[in-house]
Amino acid sequence: MQTLDHDYVEALIARLEAIPQDAKPLWGAMTRDTMAAHLAQAVRLSMGRPTPLPDNSTWFGRRVVGPLIINGILPMPKNVKSPMPAMDAAGKADIETFHALLEEYLTLVQADELKPAPHPYFGTIGVDGWAKLHVVHFEHHMKQFGQ
Repeated sequence: MQTLDHDYVEALIARLEAIPQDAKPLWGAMTRDTMAAHLAQAVRLSMGRPTPLPDNSTWFGRRVVGPLIINGILPMPKNVKSPMPAMDAAGKADIETFHALLEEYLTLVQADELKPAPHPYFGTIGVDGWAKLHVVHFEHHMKQFGQ
């Protein structure tokens, strides 16, 4: 499994930039730019920004589904409704903003200053769980665009 580090982030951003703006996804209705905004929103969510979402996790989500998805054993399902609220103008992000947010995230992790929010479906997963889940989530959406 990939590790969420600076090398991975640089490669991810290069792959994202290589997707044409008008590319059609293999499933769903996202565009490259809405994908960048969605992924940025997921990173913000893990950082508790602007405020953490309620922990609606269940025993099954925390103990079965979450670990299977976080560890890459079970693929992230396609076309699942996101737990994240609809983005307002402040939640939008382009690729450059997404990149800067990932660098900030990594800086906080390396300084041991990130206090991750609970995942709305998987509960408290900690820094390592979020890092793994971010990679799974990013790769899921890159596959959506054939990357």
